[in-house]
Amino acid sequence: MAGRRTTIADEVLRSIRERGPQDLDTLTPIVVGAGLTHAKDPRRAVMAAIDYHPAFLQDWEGRWCSIEDQLNGAIFTRRPTALELSSGVIFMVEDLYLVERMVLRGRPHIGCGDVHLDYAIDFFDLDEADELEDDAFAGDIGAVEDDPFLADLAELDNVRYLRLLDGPPGWLPPVRSDGLIGITIRDGAIGAVALDRREVQGPHVSLAGVRIAALARRFIGPDASWFGPPAVAMEDLLELVATEAPDILRRPLPPLSEVIERAGLEVVDGMVGHPGTDWSAIANQEPVTPQEAWGFDPPDAQA
Repeated sequence: MAGRRTTIADEVLRSIRERGPQDLDTLTPIVVGAGLTHAKDPRRAVMAAIDYHPAFLQDWEGRWCSIEDQLNGAIFTRRPTALELSSGVIFMVEDLYLVERMVLRGRPHIGCGDVHLDYAIDFFDLDEADELEDDAFAGDIGAVEDDPFLADLAELDNVRYLRLLDGPPGWLPPVRSDGLIGITIRDGAIGAVALDRREVQGPHVSLAGVRIAALARRFIGPDASWFGPPAVAMEDLLELVATEAPDILRRPLPPLSEVIERAGLEVVDGMVGHPGTDWSAIANQEPVTPQEAWGFDPPDAQA
């Protein structure tokens, strides 16, 4: 049986692993020399093959990196809910964005089998119309918290459109009530370990927060008076961490949003900003039109 045909992405990944992160101008002649594109604009062909490809991340200098190599040895934590533990899944909240990127096309489990992504609405076989009825919360809210069925129902209503990580039977270890699940990445395989809260304490946590906050300020400036963007998406910040300072991710930390908040920034709806950021204005911000951005309609906008 003939082997799988080498793709542009395969060649780019090979080159990155041999020579380290490279920009598009360096990668294009390598791909052309391998005979993998005969396009009139080979640069655009290479860009199309790797942009948004789950195997690659782009660093601050515009160089492309291998996500698998950048995250080798990383561990990402989650405070699991009772529903997650009982169902054997982990919801892909924004703290786990890089794990989600790694597993978009499935990954082997460190033990056996594989781990993959699913949507909560499909995994739990939820109906689009099965919104949590208001009267389920009638009376004392404590009644919901004390009723496992209602608590699970409320959680499902909040996460129905999130992706979740699923693995082979028993892939999630038991954890203490105050413990965490650590999602580990080793040589491209995914695993899960139980962590005691004492394992995510210590000076390294504060140091990690300071370093991540410093990377965030590349986007949002030194303080809230900065004229640039008021907030950065958590996914963009985590990609920067993975390419600029991946060693931060190789020691157990609390969930990354907690680490960032301890460093003096705010995390709201997957965005990171300075304290005092007007989050409602960001949430309600309308897309900027060409007229608003440049003061005139560019030719492309007039067409």
